[in-house]
Amino acid sequence: MSPFSVLLFLLQLCCLQMMLVSMPTCMLPGKVVKETHEQLRDLGRQIPTHCQEPNSEIHLPDSALNATSTTHDQCHWTSLVVYECLRGAGLIFAEYELPEGEGGVTWSEQKLDVYLNLQDRLVEDHQCLNTAEASGVLSPYFKNVTAVIDQQDGSACGWEILRSDLLRVLRITLHRDRKCFNWTRAH
Repeated sequence: MSPFSVLLFLLQLCCLQMMLVSMPTCMLPGKVVKETHEQLRDLGRQIPTHCQEPNSEIHLPDSALNATSTTHDQCHWTSLVVYECLRGAGLIFAEYELPEGEGGVTWSEQKLDVYLNLQDRLVEDHQCLNTAEASGVLSPYFKNVTAVIDQQDGSACGWEILRSDLLRVLRITLHRDRKCFNWTRAH
């Protein structure tokens, strides 16, 4: 082999590597997801006791956090579930009014605004994670939460359950699936 053909081969190999490295991946930014979790956590107190027991059947099932499809690895499934949870919650926040006053939620309005901005940013910037599969798995959960929010007496509990479940999903995935988030890119 001539030195020129070896050099050409190495150049092609380098180009292939550059193409593979520069291929866009759709990973949620870990720092923004973590900040979203912190803002949601700091919104208010823990879920009231009277909201926990009667509505326990509407909580997000743990099974939703595990890859259920052989076509998705755990990291990809984690990203899909986190994205879909944030997207679904965003739709509820956009469609329904938070109950205020006696019997309503006592969340910090300032922290809620910061949380909603982070949530919207994650959903808008990562639409590549919008799939029918994760949406289909979580759809019954969001229907149940929406039904509780629709009830006059249970509205505050519906919001608290939504917040509690979002916190749980973000906490578990940030801990268990830390490698599934992009921690290097600035967002």
